[in-house]
Amino acid sequence: MNEGYPGPVYYPVMNSLAPGNSSYDGSGSILAATKIAHEFGHVNRMAKTNPAVYRLQTQLIPLYNSILLSNGRNTRDPRLIELAQKMGGTPVEIWEDREYWGEVGAMLFLRDITARQNYQCVLFNRIREFVELYAKPYRDRFAEIADASSPSYACSWQ
Repeated sequence: MNEGYPGPVYYPVMNSLAPGNSSYDGSGSILAATKIAHEFGHVNRMAKTNPAVYRLQTQLIPLYNSILLSNGRNTRDPRLIELAQKMGGTPVEIWEDREYWGEVGAMLFLRDITARQNYQCVLFNRIREFVELYAKPYRDRFAEIADASSPSYACSWQ
C-alpha cells in the first residue's frame, strides 16, 4: 500500500503524489492512507447510490460484456445501446465514474492533511493538470474540493 503510484489517467490524485509530480512528499504512509481514502471514496459514493440502480448495473454489466465479446466488439449493436441506456452508461463509463469518485475521496483526504500548508496549491494544481488532461468531464467534482479548501486565488480552479 505504501509503494507504487497508479497512472494519472484514472488516478489523478494518487498519481500527483509520485516523486517529481509535486513538491509534496507523498510517499510511504501518506500514499497508503491516500489509497485507503480512495477506497472510502467508493464506499461513500455507493452509500449515495440508489440500490436498485447498483443491482441493475451489477446484473446487466456481465450481459453487456458477453454480447460485446460475441458480436466482434461492435458497440453500436442495438442490444448494447439499450443495455447502456438502462444502466446509465457502458460498463467502462460506469467503472470510470466510480474510479473518479474514489479519487474524490482521496482528494478530500489530501485536502484535510494539507490544510493551511504552503504546498497545497502546488499539489492541487498538479491534480488539476491531470484532471484537465485525462478526466475533463469529471472536472467539477474535483474543482469543488479545490475551490472550497483554498482561500488563495492560485489554488482556485474557476
